[in-house]
Amino acid sequence: MSIKNMPTIVIVGRANVGKSTLFNRLSQDAESVTYDQPGVTRDLVTDTITIEDRSIQLVDTGGVSLRKLHNVIDESVRQRALDAIDTADCVIFVVDGAVGVLPEDREIASVIHKRAKHVFLAVNKTDLSASREYLHEFDALGFSVYSIAATHGRGVKELMAAAIAVLPETGRVVEAPGCRVAIIGKPNVGKSSLMNLLVQKERSIVADMPGTTREAISEAITFYQEDIRITDTPGIRRKRGVTEPLEQLMVKSAMRAIDAAHIVVLMVDASEGELSDQELKLAFYAFQEKHKSVILLFNKQDIVAEYERESLERVCDEYQYLIKKLAILNISCKSGKNVGKVLPLINEVWERSQKRIPDDELTITIREQMQAKPLYQNGQMLTFARAKQTRVTPVTIQLVVGNPPAWGASQLATIENQLRRTYDLQGTPIEFDVRKRKW
Repeated sequence: MSIKNMPTIVIVGRANVGKSTLFNRLSQDAESVTYDQPGVTRDLVTDTITIEDRSIQLVDTGGVSLRKLHNVIDESVRQRALDAIDTADCVIFVVDGAVGVLPEDREIASVIHKRAKHVFLAVNKTDLSASREYLHEFDALGFSVYSIAATHGRGVKELMAAAIAVLPETGRVVEAPGCRVAIIGKPNVGKSSLMNLLVQKERSIVADMPGTTREAISEAITFYQEDIRITDTPGIRRKRGVTEPLEQLMVKSAMRAIDAAHIVVLMVDASEGELSDQELKLAFYAFQEKHKSVILLFNKQDIVAEYERESLERVCDEYQYLIKKLAILNISCKSGKNVGKVLPLINEVWERSQKRIPDDELTITIREQMQAKPLYQNGQMLTFARAKQTRVTPVTIQLVVGNPPAWGASQLATIENQLRRTYDLQGTPIEFDVRKRKW
């Protein structure tokens, strides 16, 4: 997949006019957090959409402001939005039809006139009766005007048809990235710093405070000729600690990213000297319940004291039943230690998750294991006929046996351990499908 020649449509406007609602209606994968509060979107949220057999890079921005801002995060949001306008093939400028033209809309219009190639003004919320009073005002902004209701989709088709008509003749339909990676973890463990290092640009806003990233943001890269889509997610705290509605939406955004991923990179602050209950639950959820490949990254190695390292090792030993199955790497985003090994490890885990084992070889491996150490349930020896691999990502093994209900978690764990000893499946889950033998 190549995204270098893909035309780009950027959605801009002041805060809380419905930019993210429009983005979500058009997006096929990514989703912006929508909440009735200014400044919810901070990072650029992107997705590749397909309209009229054309692949287009769609970008949702944070609220644009003309004035330079003193708050570090707000200024970073502003600058990213302006940079996106500069590189866009087409800009959709969203305004609120229910309140009319505000001074900030005029300021943004002035900026866009100077920077953008093609601009379409999307007057949103025209389904509300109040909008009729203000519609005539928007002509004065000097752009082609389209009335829409992003929540219901009214007028969106006509708006996009006009936008597509001005795009350069590039970007036919492309395949989605083969490998999808989600970076997850508690707030402030270094997820956004890692994202920026992996994609080699300031893609995520980084600040020394929890909650800087508010929604899952993605970037596609190519590594070892493999197309990878990396997603940075909001920090996930313990459920009882999540009380604000906005944070609840942020957590949902992170959980959706896990669902969509093939590989989950769980980042841990190694300087805390522990794996918290929340982190263990995230690892278990991703690996055991959602059957995602999992890489455990212990970050901030540059500030880890010896006693913290020993404490962390004790915790890992305590939970070896899970930890031993995961791919693990110690890194420091600040010093750069082992950061160069992250993408190669992702590539290795991706290849392992696609491993195919011949049916005859698989059957022999399991049969030899059961001959050396028979499996029992309530005093009855279990019988096994054959095995075959039915899918990859995750590796899924079908077992044909005499009495499927007798094959519980402990019996399947024995088979899994044997397969892990025989084949290189570090970081990759194994799912079993137990079927009854037909005599």
